Amino acid sequence: MSDQVLGTVTPLDWGVIICYLAVVIGIALGSRKFAVRNLESYFLGGRKMPGWANGFSYAAAALNSDVAPAYIGWTVGTGLFICWFYIGRFGLAFLIGGVLFALFWRRLNLFTSPEFYELRFPGRAGSILRGWIACRSAFIAVVAWSGTGLLGLAKVTGPVIGWDKIQTIAIVVTFVLIYVYLAGYVGVVATDVMHSTVMILASIVLCIFVLVGFGGPAGLYDGVVSTVGAEFLRSTPPISHPELSLMTVIILFIGTGIGYGGDVAPMGGAMEGQRILSSRNGREAVKMYIWTTIILFILLLVLTLPGLAAVALWPDLPTADRAVREEAFGRLLQTYMAPGFLGLALAGLIAAVMSTLSANFNFGSQIVTNDLYRRFIRPDASERHYMIFGRMMLFLICGLAVLVALKGESIITIAIFMIGLTAAEFTANWAQWWWWRFNSQGRLAASFGGPAIFVFLRLGLTPWLASRGGPVLTEWHAILIAIGLTAILWLTVTLLTPPQDRQVLKDFYLRARPLGFWGPVRRDLGIEDTKLDKSLILSGFGISILGVVWISLGTLFLSNLFVGLYGKAVALGIPAMIVALIFLKLFQWFMSTLISRFDTPIGAAGD
Repeated sequence: MSDQVLGTVTPLDWGVIICYLAVVIGIALGSRKFAVRNLESYFLGGRKMPGWANGFSYAAAALNSDVAPAYIGWTVGTGLFICWFYIGRFGLAFLIGGVLFALFWRRLNLFTSPEFYELRFPGRAGSILRGWIACRSAFIAVVAWSGTGLLGLAKVTGPVIGWDKIQTIAIVVTFVLIYVYLAGYVGVVATDVMHSTVMILASIVLCIFVLVGFGGPAGLYDGVVSTVGAEFLRSTPPISHPELSLMTVIILFIGTGIGYGGDVAPMGGAMEGQRILSSRNGREAVKMYIWTTIILFILLLVLTLPGLAAVALWPDLPTADRAVREEAFGRLLQTYMAPGFLGLALAGLIAAVMSTLSANFNFGSQIVTNDLYRRFIRPDASERHYMIFGRMMLFLICGLAVLVALKGESIITIAIFMIGLTAAEFTANWAQWWWWRFNSQGRLAASFGGPAIFVFLRLGLTPWLASRGGPVLTEWHAILIAIGLTAILWLTVTLLTPPQDRQVLKDFYLRARPLGFWGPVRRDLGIEDTKLDKSLILSGFGISILGVVWISLGTLFLSNLFVGLYGKAVALGIPAMIVALIFLKLFQWFMSTLISRFDTPIGAAGD
């Protein structure tokens, strides 16, 4: 083990990066002919995308370049149990989205997910909701996540290459705009598959070099323990911890799991609906979520594990502030990556930000074009006109993201704030699918009241309590409280206002065939109101939780293997395989049951 800096950018590294960028532009040029056929080809890939490709694409888009410096910075402040952050953040949410909602969203065959709100809540309220969802997706979520991606990349290119923020942004954004402008969604997905592969390879190489530098897993274990103690390598978060406590993980599961899937344009991952609606059928839409979960967890695992070495190398980092800790990833690249391999790692980082930016820019321009411009401003223009307008929107959204990158400092702070904004209203997302009585007034209360409540708690009440020596209200507590208060708000408003017009509800039911509590509507349609729909919801939750258990055990197995805790790894790996087999069998049964339900004509027995 040595602190000697090996990673200076050599001509070989530059060659790797240039070749990578050339391949990206080549893919864009190859996809251009298909992309310019029509709006559906440009923004949805002609609805012919397989689930595995969309899964790779969504995983790459979710793994922004901010993830590597942010997560490694967080690992430095926590330890081996950092995996519980992304398990809580993504595991249950993605599985619920795939198991209980993907088939239904794809069945609607929408062009964009905000269209749902005028289908479920026709009239003025639905138009307001559609416009608001489109605005917040394009100009809040897309802009914020794109900006943090550029900020994250700058935190690495600065110490490794010597580029400042402006140089990093100018180079990366230029390439992204070229290939998104030319290739559309097909080019985004094609390059995302390559981006994901490069990111995995680069991260595995860094893991190997770290282990070699410490003399193997046992050496890494000794180096970490001698610096910060064995507590740093525990598998589960402690009850009390300033960075990631057990309560924080529970709040993450609740805050990101409750309501997930009912809206596929959340501020935490706005481009999700595009992946579903571009899938060639419902089965492929479901597979998208499964592939996303597997690829994303592999990526996050191999990204965060090298962060353990940073603690042994630089003992002052765990007590530094967030912005300083987020530079640990750049230091690791400099220390361990030899010529050529450093270029691969930098190409992986560029891949991360390019995948996120391309997905965000393509999706953002799609909903601005379809759900704002065509819906409210120019409803009767030609398709060519909309195509030109959509391409122009790429540049507007890009410019706003650049402003976020130039002004931002801490990636984690921005990310947590975005989670809070979207999680506050999540409970209403399930209600709009599973409860006939939920109406437009309740949806409006949740969509506008939820984020307002969270902002008040985080930016108003929290500093007020702190200034008067009151109880500490962390960002995680604010998220949980906002979820509860928003649920009370929309439920109260819904019960105090009339239900939706019954014909509107019947039309929606016939088109979507939702699960849940639709008894009065079903009876109006002459359908027997059985317990099947409610039991399927419970079964879906059970299967989703089982999937989380499998993913958690597998992640902990690999984490303990990395630091030489072989006995614990075996004890986790065996049940992980058993649970995986059970999950897959039950998952296949559940999907077959849902699909057969769709194939059963309305009014047939059991529907």
